[in-house]
Amino acid sequence: MIDLEGMLIKSLNAFDAQRDRSQQVEVGPSSIGGCRRRVWHDLKQSPKTNRDTESLAAILGTFIHAGVEEAIKREDPFGDNFMIEVEVQDGDLKGHCDLFIKDKGIVVDWKTTKLKSLRYFPSEQQRMQVQVYGYLLTKMGYKVNEVSLVAIPRDGEMNDIKAHIEPYDEAIALQGLAWLDEIKKVVETDQPAPEPGERVAFCQKYCSYFDATGEIGCPSTAK
Repeated sequence: MIDLEGMLIKSLNAFDAQRDRSQQVEVGPSSIGGCRRRVWHDLKQSPKTNRDTESLAAILGTFIHAGVEEAIKREDPFGDNFMIEVEVQDGDLKGHCDLFIKDKGIVVDWKTTKLKSLRYFPSEQQRMQVQVYGYLLTKMGYKVNEVSLVAIPRDGEMNDIKAHIEPYDEAIALQGLAWLDEIKKVVETDQPAPEPGERVAFCQKYCSYFDATGEIGCPSTAK
């Protein structure tokens, strides 16, 4: 008998692993403002210690992003105004901006989430991330006026989609870049690793550097 569950899991993981974002070694805007210890491990290219981090929600988020991308193309079929999944880079900081609407000067970042998590949307980390995308686009010569985060609840209805828009603020972006530079300096000067920033319940599910023993990876904070 064919193992359909196993086949699907294998196929989804293989698909996710071959994507550009999965293969990206550089620390991108999406990591800024999160767990310092995890970014420290990323920069050091530490060995993965937790293989149980395959998140169906994250992979479904990838498919939702791809579907949104195709849907949005209908609004600008010739790509004259909408820049979709545009690669942004300044020095060794590289990422992919979900959408930039040129005539409005607005950066858009899609966020898939759960309905119950909308109460925390947007987080300060998410706001910093999208401001960094705006900063990178300005470095590429584009005029950025506003940044936006759009939450798409996987378990919600159309009217549950929530958009947050705020003016582009270079100062917030620079705070994020300073945050990243601080961790880079720790790595370059071989200082002790930053303290863990997440709890066991989160890390054991989502962090590939989680190590309960703390001998190689990160033991996380207290339960």
